[in-house]
Amino acid sequence: MRHIVVGVDTREAAPAALARAADLSRRLGAELDVVHVQTLSRGEIRAMVSTVPGRHLSERFLRADQDAQAREIRTLVERTLAGSDVRWRLHVLAGNPAAHLLTAADSVDAYAIVIGTRHGGAVVLERLLTGSVSHRVVDWAKRPVLVVPTDLDE
Repeated sequence: MRHIVVGVDTREAAPAALARAADLSRRLGAELDVVHVQTLSRGEIRAMVSTVPGRHLSERFLRADQDAQAREIRTLVERTLAGSDVRWRLHVLAGNPAAHLLTAADSVDAYAIVIGTRHGGAVVLERLLTGSVSHRVVDWAKRPVLVVPTDLDE
């Protein structure tokens, strides 16, 4: 079976990328692997708050935030794909988003990777500080990458 890997987060670009990936999956008869990457693993959270007073409360708060984010992603996927016959699986990972998307694509020998990109506002500053996930995926991928632009000013 063919696979399409799509990267989603909790930002505005995710629904457009997910809808495009679902359409591509449907046309190709492919399974959709939805990948959401959180920036911190549970071990990193534990290490980060290990010296903070009230660290157990801080750790629980950060874990609860990640759990809520994962539920939000699942809801987004379910809502976006409602009524679609596309088979999909959700992968919630932690670490480097570009690296995990590429690894997920390699693990299922994906036909393509779909990822959204945003424009305008605070995005420019964020990209200067952290870089663009979509640019890194395009630069490093060994398979087709579909970048779905989302103009937030519309």
